[in-house]
Amino acid sequence: EILVVDDKSPDGTADVVRQKMKEFENITLSLGDKEGLGAAYKRGMQYAMEKMEAGAVIEFDADFQHDPKYIIDLIDKFNEGYDYVIGSRFIKGGSYPQEWSFYRKFLTKYGGLFSRIVLFFPNINKVKDVSTGLKLTRVKNILEKVDFSKIANDFVYKTQILYQIVNMGAKVIEIPLQFKLRERGETKMGFETVIGTFRAIILLRLTDPKILHFIKFGTVGFTGYLVNAFFLYLFAKIGFWEWAAWATSTELAIIANFTLNNLWTFRAEKIGGAKRLSYKFLQFNLTSSGALLIQTSLGTLGVALFGPQYRQLLLPFIVLFLVMPYNYFMANVVIWKRWKLPFLKKR
Repeated sequence: EILVVDDKSPDGTADVVRQKMKEFENITLSLGDKEGLGAAYKRGMQYAMEKMEAGAVIEFDADFQHDPKYIIDLIDKFNEGYDYVIGSRFIKGGSYPQEWSFYRKFLTKYGGLFSRIVLFFPNINKVKDVSTGLKLTRVKNILEKVDFSKIANDFVYKTQILYQIVNMGAKVIEIPLQFKLRERGETKMGFETVIGTFRAIILLRLTDPKILHFIKFGTVGFTGYLVNAFFLYLFAKIGFWEWAAWATSTELAIIANFTLNNLWTFRAEKIGGAKRLSYKFLQFNLTSSGALLIQTSLGTLGVALFGPQYRQLLLPFIVLFLVMPYNYFMANVVIWKRWKLPFLKKR
């Protein structure tokens, strides 16, 4: 079945399609107002699912940059069990037109890299072409679960849908796509569209619940850092032994972190009741002993090697690259138990 989505194009597309519909029974026309590329695709996808009862939906731009031969490749991979088949310009066998300007080549290659880093870091090779217009998507349990209310009406819709589907755990594969020069029409990727797309991609990742949770944890950690830094300065100033200044200021930061994380970061898993709270606070201190050991030993060593004038420079380095990752792991696995690791399950 072929669905042509047309938003009152002035080039007479709808009239041509109506003529073809008289010859071919498998062609359908969906007309709508001009609201943007994303709006048109959303309408087309929902029409295909609801009215045509499609088992899979193929996105295929009508500007002749996609060779129809790739439809067979998409379907072959679908029949092999893949949920999401992507025509990729950036895997072996794929390409984009060498006739493009330097600006267009640079934007396509490095704009795509930027998007992959923002969306999928550290696994940036999860998908190598995030803005391709050639894709096949399984409807059952995949496309039907996409939240279209969160999909934009402009060009960034492609990346937003892809991000949702990849994070569903869909079985994804990329096939080589040799992208051709446009035979009809003009590109709509102006500078404003590019900036808007990059902004939308950053916001997309920032609205990911996992990222928001880590941002909260980081904010609490920064508060703990301020507590740590203040008391480290104070205790050093009044003559504490070096190890005692580091150990005591770190413990005060641990108390602040536990309190704020329990009330805010892990509010859904909030620990209540005096007995359980006391137990978990003790457990938090025990798990934080690793952070205490890391910070005290490396801080004392650093001061011995570089001098006390570098104390406040050593602290953020130790906290950011060593203590914070350790604390985040222990908080999620041991204290509030948001992460269920297979090797920690009771037997």
